[in-house]
Amino acid sequence: MSTTKIASKKLLTVAPITAIAAAGINAVLFFIGKATGLLRDSVLIQPANEPLSLIPVLISSILPTLLAGGVLALLNRFVAAPLRIFNIIAVVLLVLSFINPFAAIPNVPIGMGVWLNVMHVVVAGAVVFAFNRFTAVE
Repeated sequence: MSTTKIASKKLLTVAPITAIAAAGINAVLFFIGKATGLLRDSVLIQPANEPLSLIPVLISSILPTLLAGGVLALLNRFVAAPLRIFNIIAVVLLVLSFINPFAAIPNVPIGMGVWLNVMHVVVAGAVVFAFNRFTAVE
């Protein structure tokens, strides 16, 4: 993180690849959660009022990753140390995201909430790792 700028052209490929990787890992975690009973069909996700399925997991992995790429691109354009600021924003948003399963899902069991938060860590970790590792200009 000693660099000050990123290679924007690299970000155009790194962000989608990172989104696919995060979605793939979270798909595996989804099926593990289902198999172990951590992700229960008896818990209904709003507003669809249905059990959690793979599609929302994939969307919740891909969309934030691509949005993060856009944020980093904007930071790269307008600030001197985009990766440093991006990493701070990423950590703050990750911590705030830990509230979401418990606030947004009525009667969510603790294990399910924690498992969903593990999936949040996967997305944030993939984004921070890949963007820092593969877009930084030395």
